[in-house]
Amino acid sequence: MCGKYSVNGSQPCGMNLCCSAYGWCGTDDAHCSTTGDAPCQQGFGKCSTAVAIPTCAKSGSTGGRTIGYYQVSNNRTRLCNRISPHKIDTTGYTHLYAAFAAIDPITFAVVPADTPDESKSADAQVYRDFAALKHKGLETWIAIGGFDFSDAGPTHTTWSDMVSTSANRAAFITSLQQFMARYGFQGIDIDWEYPGTPDRGGKLEDTQNLVHLVKEMRAAWGKQYGISVTLAPDYWYLRFFDPAAMYDSVDWFGFVAYDLHGSWDADVHALGSIVRGQTDIREIKNDTLPFWFDNIDPAKLNLGLAAYGRGYTLSDPSCHSLGCPFDGPNLAAQCTNQAGIASLVEIKNLVNELKLTETLLSGSMMKQISWGDQWIGYDDHDTWAMKKKWADGLCFGGTMVWSVDLDSGSGR
Repeated sequence: MCGKYSVNGSQPCGMNLCCSAYGWCGTDDAHCSTTGDAPCQQGFGKCSTAVAIPTCAKSGSTGGRTIGYYQVSNNRTRLCNRISPHKIDTTGYTHLYAAFAAIDPITFAVVPADTPDESKSADAQVYRDFAALKHKGLETWIAIGGFDFSDAGPTHTTWSDMVSTSANRAAFITSLQQFMARYGFQGIDIDWEYPGTPDRGGKLEDTQNLVHLVKEMRAAWGKQYGISVTLAPDYWYLRFFDPAAMYDSVDWFGFVAYDLHGSWDADVHALGSIVRGQTDIREIKNDTLPFWFDNIDPAKLNLGLAAYGRGYTLSDPSCHSLGCPFDGPNLAAQCTNQAGIASLVEIKNLVNELKLTETLLSGSMMKQISWGDQWIGYDDHDTWAMKKKWADGLCFGGTMVWSVDLDSGSGR
């Protein structure tokens, strides 16, 4: 909570949002109005909905950067359709990110994600092969962290512990530079999911400590290595980032405009077991508002694009669209073998094998397929083009795809 109802009575809203009379941060009149019986609390953020939403008359701004993530673990965990680095179609990409490397929870050294012992690591050779893809016009970076890294377990609080002291940060920065030099990476993507929240191993001090980290990284390296920070898709987690304070130290930010919904919604009282799109542009539009409240230049923002879909097992097979009830995740696909998700390759295979009809949900800028009690909502190159055009209108500086190993196509 914010303002007088926060823990210390002085907590502002992250990213300069409005603090309502009841201590909640938001962007609408209920939070921002200064009139009526429940006015916005002054001094804890903005108290107006009047923000300058960027517009670009010139199209094509997102073409400046096209980043593709690559899941290193697919080489050892996927049942089929494993994509090794030499199989990546690099066409159209300006940057590729290897996801992920990890952080040792004791020494804060950067280590392979599969095992801290590089001599026994299968990922280590993948890093080398991946970094070797670089050429003029294509850079290869390493992404550190990821969602699973902050799950309950030995690395649950590692990010927070690492940034908590200057000595810990220095150990990480030194190790990271050695790691990038050893494997040939040209930059680092900080994928901390997420600072600030106890359920993800964080604490309130993380916000400022992350700012210290990126500033110290830039001071140590100058322009020798690139630096990017991945930002959360919704304000619940985004509020604990301070992109304005990091702005001058990073090359750009990645906005995760996917995974907005999934079968986990069943455990969220305000959402429930209702089919929603994980990449619905109507929600993405609202989720970008904090950037404009915080006066972030969109030229440093990359819009996330999904090369996969999320789906459900429907409660009623005759109700197969957004808003219908679901019983659980869709059945696991053949290669990814994970309920609730399917790669773009698997989706296109389903369409061909089952003779399914792909339906464009133009208002959501996404597609859906359904058969029996199964439903999947997804993006492909058609809806990417729609979202890029939308992002061009807001002057976004680039896009980022999760992930190239889920799509056999190019980055165009």
